[in-house]
Amino acid sequence: MGKDTLEQYIFISVIIPVYNSADSLHHCIDSILDQSYKDFELLLINDGSADRSLEIMNSFAEKDQRVKVIDKIKNSGVSDTRNTGTSHAKGRIICFIDSDDWVEKNYLQVFVDNYTSPDTLLLQNIIRGKPRNLHYKTYQIQTDFTELLVRNNLLYFGGPVAKFFEREIIMKNTIIFNKEVSYGEDLMFFLEYLKHIKAIKIIDASLYHYEYTESSLSRSEHTFESLFKLHTAIIDFIFPHQQQSGKKLKKYVYQVDWDIIESSIDQGIIGKSLCRKEAYKNLNRVTSSVNINHFTYTDFYRKALFLLLKTRQFRLLLKLKRNLNK
Repeated sequence: MGKDTLEQYIFISVIIPVYNSADSLHHCIDSILDQSYKDFELLLINDGSADRSLEIMNSFAEKDQRVKVIDKIKNSGVSDTRNTGTSHAKGRIICFIDSDDWVEKNYLQVFVDNYTSPDTLLLQNIIRGKPRNLHYKTYQIQTDFTELLVRNNLLYFGGPVAKFFEREIIMKNTIIFNKEVSYGEDLMFFLEYLKHIKAIKIIDASLYHYEYTESSLSRSEHTFESLFKLHTAIIDFIFPHQQQSGKKLKKYVYQVDWDIIESSIDQGIIGKSLCRKEAYKNLNRVTSSVNINHFTYTDFYRKALFLLLKTRQFRLLLKLKRNLNK
């Protein structure tokens, strides 16, 4: 079967989690229903919105049979909402779009035109002010792992949007968004998905428009637990590649991980009214999870943080962090 024949059989489930998005919802939905590629269903998942969002969603469903509305009634967060959408999806492919954002008319068609196999994740650029600095090619995860992550700064491109996910891979491997995590759950989902594919093709296209709004679903409180789980997921992800990864990859990964570790201390401990016992308990967890690579592949300041953690000089560490954060 030729490529042109194969394309018409790609049925897509577009999933949009919605929470109080009345101001942006018309534009978002219109941009999807106006796609040049027509073989899709649009799943609108209402996460207990208190504004006119549900009314708007129902009005679109009445006009277009491709639109299906799922009303969760009670708000439970973006992770649970996306999981609900995935569980109801009928498509071979799943595309996540946020309700604040919009896509250009050929967004889905470009994905379909570049589709090669279920083992290759397709990824487009995002317009957020200006497109990110991505390098457009197909990367084999087994052989191009370092280039894929480092050259494209991929750990900061882990959100679910602008990607072409295989529903079977998600369902077969029980890949879900962790609803117990308020920050980084999208990157954790992405890293887990990468374990089950062979390649990523970064397409030379920027057709997804990211709109920053105060009500966006991605804006959440950054708890220590969420940040710590994200830190753990990154270390677990990189561990199988430790032997074949060189200095460049380790320096990149541990730099990103240090950003998360520091955030867990700044926001989850210093930024919260924790008693000393609870704060020290969390710092002990951080101490147990960092390894020699966190010392080797970082700067002088973070080497000092590492030594303070490992020698359990928590009082001095917190004093240092508080002074620097003033």
